[in-house]
Amino acid sequence: MLQQLTNLSDKELISRARKLKDQEAEGVLLERYSHLLVAISMPHLNTGPGTTPEEMYPSILQRLSNSLKTQTIPKANEWLHYTVKAQNDKADRNIPFFPSNESRDVQQVENKVEKASNNLLEQQQLANQIQQVFKQLDTEERFFLQQFYIEQKTFAELAAAKKYPVEKVRLKLREAKQKMASLMMTQTDGK
Repeated sequence: MLQQLTNLSDKELISRARKLKDQEAEGVLLERYSHLLVAISMPHLNTGPGTTPEEMYPSILQRLSNSLKTQTIPKANEWLHYTVKAQNDKADRNIPFFPSNESRDVQQVENKVEKASNNLLEQQQLANQIQQVFKQLDTEERFFLQQFYIEQKTFAELAAAKKYPVEKVRLKLREAKQKMASLMMTQTDGK
């Protein structure tokens, strides 16, 4: 059963944890993101009362478990960031997680791409829309998107080509992707 659960998407695991009260599905999801959980909580360890690992992690895991059962979670990584931030801000209760507009736009475009994978007409429409939106981006944004997604260049190769630090390349690429998704959603909303 555990092997079958590891092959499920985040969305399916969240659904099983919520609807079926499946603790194994919850465990698989949290294990999948355990490295991220540790990475984003590390700067807050041992910075004050209640921030030792023995106190902090059980509290965060309980908070994640509670919110998993009650909140809509479009992207697990953003939900983790938000929950750890709420924990460290000493929020008494779980305030509902609302993804940013940019991440919602990216998720909606990802859903459109996934949906179009089974329909040739939708694929053609999506390809045309992407071409139109791509023309609206500035030169550097087009460069990063084309080199990374089409030419399959690594962050290091792009950093060397632009003489940027790798982190700046990662940020530029994320911003370009978000801008493209926002433009696509604006174009869709306008039609």
